[in-house]
Amino acid sequence: MTQLTEEMFQIFDQPEFSFKKIKMQHSEAEVAELKDEFKGVWQTWKAVNQAVTQNLPTGKFAKVHVESWTNGWNLRDHYWASYRLQDLADANPCVGVMLDKKQLQVYLMFQHYQSENRKITPEQYNELLADIPSWSKQIDLQNWYIWNGEMSSEFDDHTKLSDYLKQTDIQKQFKSELSDATFLVGKFVFRDQQHNVNMEDFITNAIVDLLPLYEKSVKNKGLLR
Repeated sequence: MTQLTEEMFQIFDQPEFSFKKIKMQHSEAEVAELKDEFKGVWQTWKAVNQAVTQNLPTGKFAKVHVESWTNGWNLRDHYWASYRLQDLADANPCVGVMLDKKQLQVYLMFQHYQSENRKITPEQYNELLADIPSWSKQIDLQNWYIWNGEMSSEFDDHTKLSDYLKQTDIQKQFKSELSDATFLVGKFVFRDQQHNVNMEDFITNAIVDLLPLYEKSVKNKGLLR
């Protein structure tokens, strides 16, 4: 089992992520050391997500996608992985897992990338908001948040799911601001409260909590057998 550590967050405190600029500002030895630090944390990140797949229901999910530590031109300012149901590898909804300088988060999302080749529209996905109140009764709401994928960045403070559920005015405003955007809902552990967090357990439990909502997003469209 892997402990979430301050060192994992610290690498993303890096002021510059462009290899071109980093090489202009540092010696070859310093650049090599920086790369080793990023690769080291990423290798742990990859191993954690591979271990999570072993904890999930057998045959339920496709192979986890773990984004590389670099895109060739830049270091990543976060590490990301995605989980898709086996029967829905080409559908838009998926569960994302992200580690950045602020938090570790696990969330249900609508992936807009290559959306024209996928099977669900943003409008259809957003209909899932109506199911959140009933779904939320099955989970512990602590550290769960909801946010607009277009209006919020990964570093913004999001609306607590408990506040969203209790206040109809927040719900109305949230829905009115969605427009062509889509919502995300997920569980967070923040950098300043990450002590004694087992990464595999945290990620696995959050995915399992999200699974009924994830399946609902596609069952209603007849995509899940």
